[in-house]
Amino acid sequence: MLFRNYLSEQANATQEIRFMRILLAGLLLVILVVAGVVLKLVGNEKTVLVPPEIKRSFWVSGNAVSREYLEDMAYWYAGLALNITPAVSTYQNSLFLKYAAPSEFGRLQMEMGARADFLKKNNTATQFSVRNITLDEKTLRVALSGTLFTWASDKKAGERQATYLVGFKHMNGRLYVSEFKETSEQNPFDSAAGR
Repeated sequence: MLFRNYLSEQANATQEIRFMRILLAGLLLVILVVAGVVLKLVGNEKTVLVPPEIKRSFWVSGNAVSREYLEDMAYWYAGLALNITPAVSTYQNSLFLKYAAPSEFGRLQMEMGARADFLKKNNTATQFSVRNITLDEKTLRVALSGTLFTWASDKKAGERQATYLVGFKHMNGRLYVSEFKETSEQNPFDSAAGR
């Protein structure tokens, strides 16, 4: 009788050990799958951005930005720099420079300051009406073509076709302006400059 109890207890212990081993193997498999998923997701996070006026959504990931975000940000920066009057030039320039790439801040500050000084000195304003937007997603550069209107006091002083290039640097999930300059419609990305 004792022998039967001993065999019965041994069989139960063997079954419990087998069950624990299967459970342990299952848990290890789940841990490996979760670890694989976590490793795959690290660095691939996307932040979905919604503009003030919801026409479309944008995304920014660790090393890329959506085409729509690039286009709309270039349009916004061009508006800050070119739709300007002497009264708002200081504010718009400071807002523009908040998003300047650190390595280009001094140069952009000097260029924006010179433009603001010219507007104040001559009591002129400019308005840029965008007609076409061309993107180079690989180099994060956007060319905006359109009509630049110039106003002296309250009279229209001129109107001309112009193309402006807005270049960006993508750092820490944000776009920073690295260049802003006038180019030509024939060469919107100023390829002769060696970029």
